Amino acid sequence: MTRYRIARLLQMLGMLILPFGIASELMGKVGLGQSLLIAAGGMVVFYAGFVLQDRTS
Repeated sequence: MTRYRIARLLQMLGMLILPFGIASELMGKVGLGQSLLIAAGGMVVFYAGFVLQDRTS
C-alpha cells in the first residue's frame, strides 16, 4: 500500500511540475529551452510514478 501511495504522489508531483514550467516561461523567468527541460522533468517524474504503480497491482 505504501508503494501505491508513493506512486500516486509521484504522478501528482509530475502533473504539478508541468504547468510550473509553462507559467515560469510565460512570466519571463526562464527561457523556452529551460521551460521544456522543466516539463520533461515533470514527465519523467510522472512516468516513474506510473511504472511504480503498475508494478504494485
